[in-house]
This record gives sequence, C-alpha cells and structure tokens, in this order.
Amino acid sequence: MKKIEQIIISSLILGILSFLYISMPPTNYFLTSSEHSFSSTNQFEEVHTEYIGKVVDIKGVITSVSEEVKFTNIILDSSFLFSIETINLNKKISENDVIIIKGRFIGFDIDNLFEPYSFTDCVIQD
Repeated sequence: MKKIEQIIISSLILGILSFLYISMPPTNYFLTSSEHSFSSTNQFEEVHTEYIGKVVDIKGVITSVSEEVKFTNIILDSSFLFSIETINLNKKISENDVIIIKGRFIGFDIDNLFEPYSFTDCVIQD
C-alpha cells in the first residue's frame, strides 16, 4: 500500500512540474540584453561557436537588403544574415550603410545553402 502511495505522489509531483515547465512564457529576445558587442563581423567570426543561441550586437556594412511580406533580410559583410520583422524595422536602411544589429545567433551553415551566419529576433540598434 505504501509503495502505491509513493508512486501516486511521485507521478503527481512530476505532472505538476512538467505542466509548470511547459506553460512558461517563451523568452522575448527583443528585451534580452546582448551577451557581447562586436565591433566587426571579423571579430565575431573568430569566436562564433561560443555564441550559438545567444544574443549579440554586431557592427557591419550592409551588402544586401531584401524585403518580403513579413520579414526584411539584411546581409552584413556578404555572409551575415539578419531577419527582421518588417514591422520592427525602426529606420530606413540601404546598401553600404554601416549599422549595428542585435540578434540571436542561430548557427553557422557549413554547406553554404544559406548565408553562413544566421540570426533571428533581430533589431537595429541606434
């Protein structure tokens, strides 16, 4: 009888903890402070593996801007892709502008199917 009570109590505790974990609100990366600010894309390239999944600021030159329905894709220094929701684009940008973008680094594409360095949840810093 005691063993059954322990199993029921353990299951109940595990269920409550699982529910609390699942119902946590997602991280709002726009409000998250940057882990590090980089003064150039070259500086970031040297240590990029340390920042996967983290929010960083990177300064660079815009080499391409493409607008889609919901997102504007900005490429810095020919290999850094930043996707910004168009409604969050807070200033006019064009090619050859030098800007600082805050974004969450999602990874490095070895196969070059996409831009080598990709970022989401981005915003242009003033």
